[in-house]
Amino acid sequence: MMRHEKFSLGILALASISPGFSLAYHFRGISYGLAEKFGLYIPPEIISFAVIFAFSVYLYNTKGIGLPYVIIVLSILYVLPYLGGVLLDKVPFVTLTAIPLGVSVVLVPYANSLQFRMKNLGRGYPQGELEALMKRELNTIFLSMLPGVMLLVYLLYSTSLGKRPLGLFPTYFVVLFALLIGIVISTLEKKEISASKTVLVLRTYMIAGDSFRVKRGSIWEKGFELLLEGGSPVERTVLLSFALENVPEYVVVRSHWDTKFLTKKKESVENGVRYVVFSTSRAPSSLDIPSAPQ
Repeated sequence: MMRHEKFSLGILALASISPGFSLAYHFRGISYGLAEKFGLYIPPEIISFAVIFAFSVYLYNTKGIGLPYVIIVLSILYVLPYLGGVLLDKVPFVTLTAIPLGVSVVLVPYANSLQFRMKNLGRGYPQGELEALMKRELNTIFLSMLPGVMLLVYLLYSTSLGKRPLGLFPTYFVVLFALLIGIVISTLEKKEISASKTVLVLRTYMIAGDSFRVKRGSIWEKGFELLLEGGSPVERTVLLSFALENVPEYVVVRSHWDTKFLTKKKESVENGVRYVVFSTSRAPSSLDIPSAPQ
């Protein structure tokens, strides 16, 4: 099973925890029946989770329903018991049971993008680089979720796990402040996008000629290749820059003796010019880099 498929199943398992708790009441009869007949007590929450997870896997694998749609089905199953206006104090830990589903919703777009790239764009990347790129993106997602986790812990503490919503009033100012920061960052990003010129800056350390000519090589769907031709081999820093319209996801820099895979590390805007810096992701061997996608 490919890595992106395992990740998708992990999201389904995580999302199934929430409806597993909200629908557990309907599986109490099965739980008590097993205890009476076999002397084995299985909490109804576990039985409910197992049934719902198996149902979600059936929809995803057997029926071929997309991951976002399966998550929507699980979300509907989760809220069904609460549509009648169940009081919060009658549902212990109701706030906690919503967390797994909420985290799953955040991860679904990433999983969908990973699945698309692995199936459709994988041949355009050097071997192993696509999964490495996806892993770095996932680490960034989890890192960006840390402030939200810290805020969630405070919200749960201040409201006794959601049983005292009025305790949230002092926290509204924190949420408002976070929204204002988001608006400011969004505005800055729009200003960067409006730069009149984009310059790609490539920096790597490799074996290349002491003097070389730069030639454009293969062009792939999400990146391209630069060939460094001529000169005597020497270990050196290679620094290249040139203007372009569309920023690629990766650049392969190849000499007669070495090959480097570069990805985006940072960007900045100065005097209306957008500078996008690419540097070495890892040091693959020449066998890792395909000459061109088929």
